[in-house]
Amino acid sequence: MRLEPTLPPIPQVADVYSSEMIYLKWTPSELATLEMRALYTEVDEDGWVQRELGVDDEGIVTHQLVPSTGRPGWFGLARLATSMLTSNVTKAEFESLWDTGVAGARSE
Repeated sequence: MRLEPTLPPIPQVADVYSSEMIYLKWTPSELATLEMRALYTEVDEDGWVQRELGVDDEGIVTHQLVPSTGRPGWFGLARLATSMLTSNVTKAEFESLWDTGVAGARSE
């Protein structure tokens, strides 16, 4: 009897691009140098921050950024460890704050 090696299934294109984002809320108790009430981040499954926003003590979005090499954001070019990639806020909460920040920037 001859055994053939078993290969994992080839991922479909939809599987490759269907990664879910992780949404994290950071406070000064977790980030000692944070000078706002909270920093919210949207992180991809590989640990790279895709968007971030900051909220002050009144709940107003005061910082909003899509990190880039020119403007790396709060975490710089650091990649978050996989052990940290568990959402502690919902996508809906993050998107609501993001939309509020965008609207506030337009009205100024």
